[in-house]
Amino acid sequence: MSWPLVKLGDVAPAKASKHAFSTSDEVWTLNLDQVEADTGNLLRKVMAPVSEAGTSTHGFDERHVLYSKLRPYLNKVVLPDEKGLATTELVPMLPDPLRLDRKYLAYYLRSKSFVDWVSSQVAGAKMPRVSMQLFWQHEIPLPPMPEQKRIAAILDRADAIRRKRQQAIQLADNFLRSVFSAIFGDVVANSKGWDLKELGGLCDVQGGLQVSSKRTGLPITGPYLRVANVLRNKLMLTEIKNIEMLESEYRRVKLIADDILIVEGHGNPTEIGRCAVWTGEIDGVVHQNHLIRVRVQSKGISPRFLNDYLNSAGGRRQMMRASNTTSGLNTISTGIVKSTKIIVPPRDLQDKYVSIVERTNSHLFRYMSAQVLGDENFFSLSQRAFSGQL
Repeated sequence: MSWPLVKLGDVAPAKASKHAFSTSDEVWTLNLDQVEADTGNLLRKVMAPVSEAGTSTHGFDERHVLYSKLRPYLNKVVLPDEKGLATTELVPMLPDPLRLDRKYLAYYLRSKSFVDWVSSQVAGAKMPRVSMQLFWQHEIPLPPMPEQKRIAAILDRADAIRRKRQQAIQLADNFLRSVFSAIFGDVVANSKGWDLKELGGLCDVQGGLQVSSKRTGLPITGPYLRVANVLRNKLMLTEIKNIEMLESEYRRVKLIADDILIVEGHGNPTEIGRCAVWTGEIDGVVHQNHLIRVRVQSKGISPRFLNDYLNSAGGRRQMMRASNTTSGLNTISTGIVKSTKIIVPPRDLQDKYVSIVERTNSHLFRYMSAQVLGDENFFSLSQRAFSGQL
C-alpha cells in the first residue's frame, strides 16, 4: 500500500506551549536523565517550583510529542500526559491533530528504521545532536487518520506484551539485589565487617583502544565493544563494529571469559561505572577506551561477585563520588578503578551467592529469550506498519 510522504516540519513543527506559571507554582520539570532509552518511559516525575527550572526550558502539554535531539540513538521520545517545562534538548513537536495522530508519530520516531537514519545525521563528538534542518526535512508516511489510529492501537498491544516480559526480568533483578544485600550487608558501611582491599591488588585493570581514523591500514581488523554494548549486568550485542589495530594492541586488550567491562564515561553520572561480565559470546573481541577491563587475578574473588558489587547501590555511589566532570561528561580512570576499595567476604559465601544467581538466571533465561523474540517481533511489526503491510 502506498501512502503520501510528508515532511516532519509540515505536520509536526516545533511549537512550545506558553503557560502562565507563577514562580511559586510546582510544575513538572523534565530532563533527559528522567527518560528511559527506547521506551520513553519516565524513570521519575519531578515536580519543582518554576523558579528552579532555569531559563533553558520550554513549555509542553498533553498535545505534544517530545523528541530528544541529543544522542538520538538513545531513542528518547516522550508522550506527556500533562503540562510542564522541559529541557530545550527535548524538541516540543506539535502534531497537526487533523492530519497526524501523536501516538502514530511517537511509534514512527521510535522505529528502528528511523533511529538508524537519524543516528547517522548527527554532529558533535562528545555531545552528538541531530541536524534539525535534516530532521524537519525527513518525510514520514501519512496514511488516513483512521489507519494511523489502527496502527498505533496494534503497536500499543504488542508493546504491552513486551513490557510485561520486561517487568518479569526486572523483578528477578530486584530479587538478586535483595539477596546480595542480605548476604553481604551494606557494602558502603561494611556492616558485616568484611576485609577491605583495593581492587588493583586483586585484579588486572586495563584501558581500551581509542577509535580514530588514524587506525586505517593497521594489520589486524577485529570486533570491538563500545559503551552502547555494555549495560548494567547486561550486554547488548546486536550491533558490533570493527576496529583496525596492531598485533601488540590486540594481545593487550583481547577479552577472555569472566572479564568485567566498566563504563568509563557517560553524560549521566548514575551510569558511571556500570558494568557487565563478558562470557565469550564473540571470539577475538577487544574493547574501546571508554570501557575499562577488569580481570580477576586473585582466587579470593569471584568475577560475578565483583561485578555485582560494583553494580550495587554502594558500588555505584563509590564510582559517582570518584568521577570527574568535564564538558558535561562524567568520567572515571583506570587509576580510580584500581584504588576502589571493595569488601572481600569468604569465597564460599561468594560462591553461595553466585549459585543463587545462576539458578535464578536459568529460570530467567526463557523470559529473556522470549523478550528478545518479542523485541524482534515488535521491530518487525513496526517496520511492516509504516510500510503499509499490516
